[in-house]
Amino acid sequence: MSKDRSTRGQAILDSAVSRRGLFRRVVLSGLEQLEQAGLQLSRSVESRLGLPQDRSVRFLRPPGALADRELAETCSRCGLCVEACPAQCITITPGDEGTGRPAAAGGLPYIIARESPCVVCDELSCMRVCPTGALRLVDGAEQIRMGVAQVDVQRCLRTAPSDRGQVATAGGPKAGGEDCLVCVTQCPLGEKAIGVDQNGLIDVRSGCIGCGICEWACPTAPPSIYVEPTEGRSESQVV
Repeated sequence: MSKDRSTRGQAILDSAVSRRGLFRRVVLSGLEQLEQAGLQLSRSVESRLGLPQDRSVRFLRPPGALADRELAETCSRCGLCVEACPAQCITITPGDEGTGRPAAAGGLPYIIARESPCVVCDELSCMRVCPTGALRLVDGAEQIRMGVAQVDVQRCLRTAPSDRGQVATAGGPKAGGEDCLVCVTQCPLGEKAIGVDQNGLIDVRSGCIGCGICEWACPTAPPSIYVEPTEGRSESQVV
């Protein structure tokens, strides 16, 4: 990579930090209010039940990303996807030889949904600007496969208080808690990706693409719904 290109790439990454903060304040301000509204309740519940408070950070790859092995060989780390993303949710964190800090997520582009999710923009911008094919353009958002949302029913506010934090029984957990539908109402793919099942619990469906908006918006801490990366496209890591 040329010195000019490397310098430009670093400038892109630096400028993205401030724009990511602006996006979270403006575009997702409504979701932030929902998130904060549930924190006090969820923390009280978790404290009483003794639920664990920490969870591994999951690095998701941007939409259209190749499997990690191919991505590592194909991605030039140019930062154009970071620059193009309207949500500024994509990050590249190279290692620092001076401090010994390792590169995050293999030094490749990544998204941490809890901090800033993919908003599934109409332009599919990150894929369109990728110059190497590391992010392959798909025909529509439905073809994106970043991961699949998983529901922690023992933590979910919809679960009956008597079932939270308990070992699942043969009949499974029951609804009867708070009427929280934040993950359902905020999903950009709608009911083909997520809804409520016949038992009143959150139901992740086949249309889920793993964008992470549900995880970001979930009012519990840690979130009761989270995205597990697609196999071969990043993984959970403790940081």
